[in-house]
Amino acid sequence: MADQAEILRQVRLALQSENYPQAIIALQQAVGFARSVGDRAAEGRHLGNLALTHYRNKQPQEALECFELALIIARAEEDRLTEDGILGNMGNILREIGRFEDAIRHLNEALRIADDINDVRGRGIWLANLGLAYDDLKRYDIAIVHHKESVSIARLMRDQRNLAARLSHLGYDYLHTQSTSEAVKCFHEVVAIYKTLGDPLEAAVRMNTIAGIYNDLGQKAPSEFEARFYYELARDAYGDTLGFARELNDRIAEGDILTSLGSVQGNLGEYRQAIQTFAEAHVIFSSIGMTDRLEYIEQQIQLARGLLKQQKR
Repeated sequence: MADQAEILRQVRLALQSENYPQAIIALQQAVGFARSVGDRAAEGRHLGNLALTHYRNKQPQEALECFELALIIARAEEDRLTEDGILGNMGNILREIGRFEDAIRHLNEALRIADDINDVRGRGIWLANLGLAYDDLKRYDIAIVHHKESVSIARLMRDQRNLAARLSHLGYDYLHTQSTSEAVKCFHEVVAIYKTLGDPLEAAVRMNTIAGIYNDLGQKAPSEFEARFYYELARDAYGDTLGFARELNDRIAEGDILTSLGSVQGNLGEYRQAIQTFAEAHVIFSSIGMTDRLEYIEQQIQLARGLLKQQKR
């Protein structure tokens, strides 16, 4: 039997190459070795790593079984930090396999321990995952409470990437509860964060969401004055999104955004600009062979030309 150092070397090499089946075999050997020499703490650590590797290998049930064994050891050793992490990870896996109530129970237990041991980082993660579990259950009012707390912790820790992700979850929950202005506020902050982080793709996704919100508000507006107000905001937001798409050299996204922008320009009575914008989209989709988009664009160009003629009379 290989010694512990050799087993752990095999684990490290397998994980580095993302050879999860081989890593699982080596970690099982590490668990057996630690058990044979009576090292309960090492056995628990290896079981936890084995659980995470099963999870990466898309074996959630095996991961949960390993976490259960690791949890027994952590509690016997009175290792509350490890217990905290195991419960939280179990909660996340349970949520992903659709066992939402079990997930909430485990995450709440992890949250109580995080509070007791002042694990601020863990508290933020478990709150965010609790919010996602309530999202899955469509209980958005409860999800908002948890996401807001997780956002506060990300701000406290100056964790910009997690702040952006948590603000996004919060923004979508606000949309579900018709709190549109709060949602837009969240997404604008997310865009600013991703621009700072140099992540134009994520910034583009959120800016496109903002544009879609304004466009929808324009379509539902009770008056022409209010509709115009929202359409102008949508036009500007689509313009910003277009800039991100061009930075990414994403031709399909550029064509889709131009199509949306042309529609908004048409709704604003800016028919000449709409025709030009639709024409740009037509060129893009023609050049990449996406001919299924062309019929709609051609119809919109003809409609805008007709409305432009009426406008000149």
